[in-house]
Amino acid sequence: MRLVVTRGDTKGKSFRLEEGENLVGRWDPDAGSFPEIDLESEDPEAKVSRKHAIIVVSKDRITIRDIGSLNGTYVNRGPRLEQDQIIDLKEGDEVVVGKTFLRIEQ
Repeated sequence: MRLVVTRGDTKGKSFRLEEGENLVGRWDPDAGSFPEIDLESEDPEAKVSRKHAIIVVSKDRITIRDIGSLNGTYVNRGPRLEQDQIIDLKEGDEVVVGKTFLRIEQ
């Protein structure tokens, strides 16, 4: 599975989702943030938190959990996820992290 950027200058860029935990955020060595899904270049307005959300991939399930982001995480244009709320994801789902739009693809 992968996350694909659906809007902006980097539309079409994809990030492979590895089995286990995938931190979504922005790289910042001073803050100790080294995300597997680094959205620094997709986030010119800095709306993605350094440690924004966690996507967990297992053999039969993919979930996302907001980990206290400032600008929120949304799935399929639903309400903002509460901190530590876990939502199941499937292929085709839209994930909005800050102002970065992504889609889950095979």
